[in-house]
Amino acid sequence: MLQVRDPDAFQESVLQAAEPTVVMFWATWCPFSRRFNVSFEKLASSRPWRFAAVYLDDEENPLWEEYAVEVVPTLGLFRDGKLVERLDGILGYGIDQRMVEEFVRRVEPALV
Repeated sequence: MLQVRDPDAFQESVLQAAEPTVVMFWATWCPFSRRFNVSFEKLASSRPWRFAAVYLDDEENPLWEEYAVEVVPTLGLFRDGKLVERLDGILGYGIDQRMVEEFVRRVEPALV
């Protein structure tokens, strides 16, 4: 799984990637992100897809605004440099297993 820590690395490793990438936007200061990170790592290890954890620890990171990330964690599927599917976390809750399974069902056809 890729670890993306700044907008330049995001541009290079996600937007310019030849293959689709499942992204988790998250922040280390967010307890819901930290809790979900374990599930995301398990998902990444159980699928042959490309995954990236994108750190949004800096409130000035332009990716917050560019992708309208209002809650972390948020999942997205990037293909050909574009966000084509997303799952926004719920404020004060995050993302649960049922939400992830639904997201996987939606994106799987684009990844196989």
